[in-house]
Amino acid sequence: MYVYYMPLISSTWEKQDSKLLNFISPKRQKRVLNYVHDSDRRLSLYAALLARRGLSKLTNIPHDQLLFDCRPNHKPRLLSAPEWDFSLSHSEGCILCCISSSDSVGADIEKIQSPPLQIMDMVFHPEEIQFIKNASSLQQPWHFYEIWTKKEAYTKRLGTGLAADLPAHNTRSPDLQSVFKTWIINNHMCCICGEDANQYKIIDVSEKDIHDYFLGAD
Repeated sequence: MYVYYMPLISSTWEKQDSKLLNFISPKRQKRVLNYVHDSDRRLSLYAALLARRGLSKLTNIPHDQLLFDCRPNHKPRLLSAPEWDFSLSHSEGCILCCISSSDSVGADIEKIQSPPLQIMDMVFHPEEIQFIKNASSLQQPWHFYEIWTKKEAYTKRLGTGLAADLPAHNTRSPDLQSVFKTWIINNHMCCICGEDANQYKIIDVSEKDIHDYFLGAD
């Protein structure tokens, strides 16, 4: 599994960002521009570009020839090379993308902050809740976001997203432990999910890498 991690340095929409809009689909452009805040627009834009760049490099299909499809309540699919599956996530200035040709995958990234413990009964399995409650006050945010990112990554892998019956899925189940890999970077909890989750390669990508790839010397 290939895992791409990208932090965004700037939260301000810039001239180059408007140029980069031309390299994503009209549907994605509309989604990007629907965000009110520049920081959210940039996250959505660069997430799409990060996936397009990674998929182009791995499939050897030019980035402008990649075709995608997205059914309601399902994650995007690469029609140009359907054997490749990918998943995207972004949160508070950071983007995570995982790509695999051997299995369906899911990814999630969340900034670690004061956790909304009041929602646990609505979204977590009883064993997951107990795992969080048993943690010390210092460790509780880490435990919460470990479960949260696992839940998101797992349901993304299934293709249902948060429309699934979330409490029914126990990410603490021994049967599922081998399909998750979690780690913390820059105060963000990261999780990837897939049969090859423990055979992953992290590739750091910068804004400059994206600019150079799509805009060249422009």
